[in-house]
Amino acid sequence: MLRSSDEFSLMAENGEYYLTSSRWELLTNHSAVYLEATKPLQDISAIARIHFTRFPLLKPDIICEVDEEGNHRQRWVALSATISVDSSSFSIQLEGGQDIIRNLEFESWRKLAEEDEIVKNVFRQITDFEHNWINLYKVYEVVNKDAGKKKIEQWITKDKISQFTHTANSQSAIGDDARHGVDKHAPPKEPMSLYKADALIMTLLQKWLQWKCEQQK
Repeated sequence: MLRSSDEFSLMAENGEYYLTSSRWELLTNHSAVYLEATKPLQDISAIARIHFTRFPLLKPDIICEVDEEGNHRQRWVALSATISVDSSSFSIQLEGGQDIIRNLEFESWRKLAEEDEIVKNVFRQITDFEHNWINLYKVYEVVNKDAGKKKIEQWITKDKISQFTHTANSQSAIGDDARHGVDKHAPPKEPMSLYKADALIMTLLQKWLQWKCEQQK
């Protein structure tokens, strides 16, 4: 995933993995590196969570400085989540299995988050806040406003969206976790589980981000 990036790369050192970036070479202190590293790690975490809903939030850990020939300064940031690397791609190892995020998705989605305030807000929502009914619904509302209901129904079936929104709003179905304290309608016959709701919204985000990238071409 990271090996396709012109700005970021992953380095191995004594069994540990470090993220390095050309952006950090001219920074003068470790605090500046830490602050600058937080944003791309948030984007990496957000993209990973869209594919793997249980992925932990990556944060900067150890800041390292290496002087090379010619006194060239390079700064590395150690990652605080488990990451595995093979010979051809950057992959994320999670409990229960392994998958690979396509290079194109990482680079294009990361750049999209830098340029688009709506995407930036969604990435913040899925990394900084709990994936509960209220917050998942907020993400759905953002995508719905940006893409439109008709477009969403091309990506996710109308019945699934209805099951999600109905469950999220139903106090009778999910109690205090619901968006509303009083039901306006009868509860859904088959309430959606929070686990499935999370997976649904992450799938929706995949479709939405791919669509937004296509709009830029």
